[in-house]
Order: sequence, then C-alpha cells, then structure tokens
Amino acid sequence: MTIRLKVYANEDDALLYWRPSEPIEDCRGFAIERRRTQGAEQTEVSFLRNRIGFATEPVIDVVDTETEEARPVSKPSTEWPFQRFSWTDHDAKSGDTVSYRVIPVVRDPDRTLRPVRAEASRWSSERTLGATPTGTYRPFFNRAFVISQFMARYLAENHLSLRQFKARISDRVDDRIRAFLAGGLRTALLELLDGTADDHSEVYAALFELGDTELITHLAALGPRAHVVLANGSIQKEDGETTAQARTRDENKDARAELVAAGVDVEQTNRFTSPGPLGHNKFLVRTDHSGDPVQVWTGSTNWTPTGLCTQINNGLLIDDPATAAIYLEQWHRLRDAGSAFPPALTTSNSAPHPVPHSGSVASTVWFTRSAQQADLDALRQEVAAARQGILFLMFMPGATGLFSDVQARANEPDLYVRGVVSELPRGRADESRANIDLVDGRTRRKLRLDIVRPEGVRHPFARFAAEVTHEQFLSQVGHAIVHSKVLVIDPFSDNATVITGSHNFSLSASSKNDENFVIIKGDRALAEAYAVNIYGVYAHYRWRSYLGQTRHPFNGLRDNDTWMAPMLRSNARDLKFWGA
Repeated sequence: MTIRLKVYANEDDALLYWRPSEPIEDCRGFAIERRRTQGAEQTEVSFLRNRIGFATEPVIDVVDTETEEARPVSKPSTEWPFQRFSWTDHDAKSGDTVSYRVIPVVRDPDRTLRPVRAEASRWSSERTLGATPTGTYRPFFNRAFVISQFMARYLAENHLSLRQFKARISDRVDDRIRAFLAGGLRTALLELLDGTADDHSEVYAALFELGDTELITHLAALGPRAHVVLANGSIQKEDGETTAQARTRDENKDARAELVAAGVDVEQTNRFTSPGPLGHNKFLVRTDHSGDPVQVWTGSTNWTPTGLCTQINNGLLIDDPATAAIYLEQWHRLRDAGSAFPPALTTSNSAPHPVPHSGSVASTVWFTRSAQQADLDALRQEVAAARQGILFLMFMPGATGLFSDVQARANEPDLYVRGVVSELPRGRADESRANIDLVDGRTRRKLRLDIVRPEGVRHPFARFAAEVTHEQFLSQVGHAIVHSKVLVIDPFSDNATVITGSHNFSLSASSKNDENFVIIKGDRALAEAYAVNIYGVYAHYRWRSYLGQTRHPFNGLRDNDTWMAPMLRSNARDLKFWGA
C-alpha cells in the first residue's frame, strides 16, 4: 500500500491532496505531519490539529482561564485523524517554508490509535508561502469568511452583533481582526501606496468605491502625486427623481473631500455614471520618478472596509511596464471622457490589448464598455478551450453572461468544474445584495451540490457553533459574500490560464460599465496560487451545503473503517484532477 501526496500553495495557504492505493483496514483517518521553518528560526515538526473528534466521544469545551469563555477542543491528528483526502493548512503563514507527510492512523484490537509510519507518504517537497518577490504577477487574497466557525466564536466571545462588528472594522476599533480578515490583500495595497510615498513616484487610480479610512489616509498622503478617477458608486434613484438628478449624488463624497483637501488630483464629478452604468474599475498604476509606468494593481477589491474584510476578494500586482502602460492609457481615456461614454472610448474598449512579452507567458488586457460583446466573446473562447478543468469565483454574472457557458461545460464527464457564483435576486440592480450558488460538476445527481446557496450552520450541533446565516449577513453587513471575479483554466497544463479583474463576466459589465480584466497564459505558478484560493472558498461552502441537504447530519468521526472506500469513490474526480 502506498500513499501519494500532492501539495499546492499560494501566499497564505497550503492545499494537500492525498490518495492511498487501496482502502486501509481498520483505518480511522490520517495524521498530517508538518515541517515548518519561519524565517531564521529552527524547523518545527508537529502534527496538524483537528477540531472534529469521534462521534462516540462526548463533546467537551475547554474554558479559557482569562476570559472564562468556552472554546472548542482540538487534538493532534494522531488522536483525531482527518477522515478525508484533502486539507487546507490555514495555519501556515506567508513566509513559512513547509513540507508535509500523511500517515494512516489505525485502531488496534486493544482500542488504541496507532499511526502506521511505515505506510506514510513521502515528505512533500518544501514550499515557501508568499507571493514571489521577483515575479511579474503577484496575487494577494483576504480571509473574509464571516460565515465561519472562527467568526461565530469571535462574535460570541466579544458579545458583538454583526452591525457592531461591521462598525469595528470600519472604525478600526479592533485592528487585529481587521488585519486577519484582510490578510495579504490589505498589506500589499498599503505597501504599494507607502512605496510610492518613499520613492517619490506617482499613482493613477480608477476606483468604484473609496471608503476605507486607512486606505484613504495612505492615498491622501501622496498629495498631488496621486491622480484619481473616482466614480460616484452605485446610486439608486429615489421616488420622483430623474436619472440626471440622481447622478449628481456621490457615495464617495467624504473620501473625495478628504482627497481634495490633501491636494490629490481628483475631479469633483468625474465618472458620475450611476444610476445605470457603473464606473466599476479598481485599478491603480504606479509610475517611476520619470513618469514611466512600471506597475499596475487590479483585481476585484473595492477600497472599503467590507471589500477588505467581509467579502472574498483578490488583488493582482503586475510588475510589467508594458501592462502598466496599457492601463495608464485607459486611465487617461476615462479622465478625458468625464462622465460620458464617447464612441472613441467604446471603440478602443472593443479590441483586445495584447501585452508584448518574451518567453512562454502571454497576456491580454480588455476594457469595457465594449461593442457587440467583444469582451464576452473572448471569455467564451477561453471557456470553450478548457481541456482539463475550470475553477472560478463569480459575483453576479447574470443569466446571459459567462456563467451559462461554464455551467454547460460542467455537464461534461471528462471536465473538472468547481466554483462559487453569486447571483443577484430578481429586480435588484446594485451590488449590496447577493445570493451565493455553488457549482460542483456532476454531483447534482447525488446531493444537488452543483448549484446551491451556501448557508451558515443555523443551529449548534456536535462540535459546531451556530454561524451567521445568509440572511443575517445580507441584512446586517450588506455586501456580497463572494466578490472575486476569477477564472482558472487548465492550471496544471503549459497553457494554464488566469483571468481576473473588476469584470463580473456579465452582459451589463460588457455593455454598460467601466470594467477591466486581464487574461494571462502560461504562468503555472500564478494559476496554482489562484486555484488554491478558489478551491478553499469552494470547499468552505460545499461543506455547508452538504450539511443543509443530507438526511444524516455529521456528528463526528466514524470509529470504524467503513468511511474510506465510499469516500475514495466519491472523491475520484477531485483526486485525479489534483494529481493525488
């Protein structure tokens, strides 16, 4: 018997997939052993801990002697093994160098648990978490899982309602939770702005929303070296109000006033397009002291507390002057357009902007609004070209957008499709209300996990606390649960493709809004980083969907070996795709 282990990583997580060559008699699960080196510190070898115990054991919490709060017990996976074939190590941190091995744990006749080291997998190759400092494409992610066990306990221990929690991250009352949820996304943005301040370069930003006080402060500190096209957000017409009247209102007025007071180059009414079209970009170009473009930041993240801390988002820093030049030219087109959509802008947007590259990596930038869905046609061509798999996160692609193409391909037996999509309820036109659906290839024939709306754990059971529900989130936090717009196609092939930006893969994004996305081909490290992030989001919501649909609630680990063979069969497609 052998165990094959594969490990994938990005800037914040390590994803493990493993497969035994055959079911293991008396196996109660697997222990995961980790070697971790943090900077110059000595390498630490330990077992990952599991918070799920055996169903036959009583549920016991431990009481924190300082706070007197009850906390769930966790044990090393040699005692509470993992009854599964994949795991994401969220405990690993950016900068850590990690290696893993997986060890089967059996129950002996005397009832003791025993790790069978002789049948362990080989140690995986070392991986260092973190965006590559010298890479052209550096992705960053947050940890904004408000619907989670961690946040359920945080809210309970701090006696907070969701509205109070939202106020905390907005007012920075608790910077620890803010920093944790925002993750590397916040750190990278701050470092980009602070680096600009230190080297006397300049930035050119096109932003949909600007409401985070920390980001506003760092942007305002650049004074006249910051140039901003700031839209008026997402405005809804009031009763008796004309569209023209509504477009005089500005959701970003406080941030705009602060920037103006600091001497930032920002106009009072530039890109006031809403209601209706949205000035939906979230990109920033940095130029050097000579005025030449050198870097561009893009992705899905609005510059707000919720964009950083309560919505799943991503950011991509591109260290490439040619790409930065394309975005800077678009910035000037937007600035010159004022709040209009002149034909010249649409004409420019309707053609691809290929980036000159040497080597095996190729990229193309698209902007909208475009004519005759030119951008959507390019996206559909990428989906149609998939040969191994499609992983995705979408916010609101709509019924006529790209999601229908992805969904159709999910029915193909030889194509692996996994992802999460947010769909707005009928009749709503802003970004503040969303439903979440989950796509899981062909599993609709079992538990209908292909398209569902993820839900928090509504009631405590076994070792699970009740979580924030979908309805509570929307009514008290008021923003999307998943806001990333990412496609990863054939991530382990030579033609690995990543697509990301502000574009919602929808018809309205194509035909109405200011948007952008970039298609990057041939960068397998970038595709792996995004694949790890997408799968983490997918697995998080798939589990909660399973809990909501199964007739046999999960109450803990099975104290026998009957779990393994059926799970190996049901996980066959995942194991094959991830190379285990």
